Amino acid sequence: MKKPDSNFIIFIVILLVYIAGQLLIGTYHPDEKRLVYDAPADVDFLYYGAIINTVLDNMPPENPAFAGVKLTQPFIQYYPAAILAKILNPYNSIRILNLLYLILFWLLLKSLFPARYGPPLAVLFSASVFAVDLNALGVDFVARGFTHAPFFILLTSAIFCKRMSIRLISIFAAALINGYAMLMVLPFLAVMAVLNRKRDDIYLLVSGLLGTIAASLIVTSAVTEKPFYFVITEAFYFDPLEILRHAAPFIILAAFYRRRDMSILLAITLIFGSLIHFNPFFPIFMVYFAGAMIVASGEPRLPAAALLTRLVVIVLFVGFIIACYSKYNPNKGDYYPRYDSRLDKAVSWINQNTDQNDCFMAVTADSHDMALVMQSRPVYLGFIGHVSHLGLSWRERYNNITKAYRMSLPPPEVDYIFYGPVESKYFPHIRLTLPVAYQDEHVLIYKTEK
Repeated sequence: MKKPDSNFIIFIVILLVYIAGQLLIGTYHPDEKRLVYDAPADVDFLYYGAIINTVLDNMPPENPAFAGVKLTQPFIQYYPAAILAKILNPYNSIRILNLLYLILFWLLLKSLFPARYGPPLAVLFSASVFAVDLNALGVDFVARGFTHAPFFILLTSAIFCKRMSIRLISIFAAALINGYAMLMVLPFLAVMAVLNRKRDDIYLLVSGLLGTIAASLIVTSAVTEKPFYFVITEAFYFDPLEILRHAAPFIILAAFYRRRDMSILLAITLIFGSLIHFNPFFPIFMVYFAGAMIVASGEPRLPAAALLTRLVVIVLFVGFIIACYSKYNPNKGDYYPRYDSRLDKAVSWINQNTDQNDCFMAVTADSHDMALVMQSRPVYLGFIGHVSHLGLSWRERYNNITKAYRMSLPPPEVDYIFYGPVESKYFPHIRLTLPVAYQDEHVLIYKTEK
């Protein structure tokens, strides 16, 4: 009888967990006791859904929360979801891609490391560390693999594929879709070029550098009030404890496996992640990538390496299940579907009677009071975390929203003012002297006199 392939069993277990995750995360509404598959799970997913719905309308795309301004974040990885959303809604396209990228990564690792692709797959897609503040890569992959997984698929291909043409294209594309994460990879490529003194390593470094430059030009082209290097200058923050907690299992594994290049990447990531926290998730994600590749491609230093790997993977998998339940449990109130059926008629009217580039003024306050109209049209918001995070100034728009709702003085960029349940909560007694374009029992939409 043929012995079952443990690597394939690991993949099947992860796949089943992911299928369950896509069916439950951000779909089960605890108050109504039902599943909802066409609503954002939180404000992040509202923003993702808005990008997915509008990314095909302009090039470069417009920031859906900052109408009239180019999208100042990597956006190329949103195109597959945008194409799928033409058939499905954006949130189901996210779920489908989360599964497809897991399968694609499985096929890639299986082709590169046929004898032991299971443990690195587990480290990447189902690993966590107990009692931490920031997600492990696997925990985030369950809900957001559609935006994070393409970078790591391309990075794996760039480092380990045999054909140089594929490696060069992959590293350029990886840099293009996540220039910030490439800030950790470029020093690694430079160190390897110096150590190996091979032409291929120099080509790889140059390709990655060109991709990073292209990404920085695209991403910062609208942040005119700040220099392109603001990502670094505003991000120095020394707090190594969080990343060290995630890195501890892989530091141990690096002592048991001989894999010089991935150990160097792990060390560079630890330095970068301890100092630069513009987005602390990516250094932690890179730690898991380096650890997975040490397991996949390293040569055992000690006979106990394989046994230690199994123990580490089991512990990380248990932590992954606990962390996923803690983070995505809908009864906790963080990742359940946000929608408001009172907006249905108004949104239908907007989709049928306004141009896809028309700008709507709306209000968002927190993860519970969201500008859901953003899923259909670009909006003119005040503060939203993504806008501030991307280096865009939101204060002027915040003040303009107050003027518009209280004094009937909309800014020239706005085509329509949306006044629904959220807006009436924060501006309960408005008296706008603008023509009403649409009205029902829950929503008023005013047409500005541009």
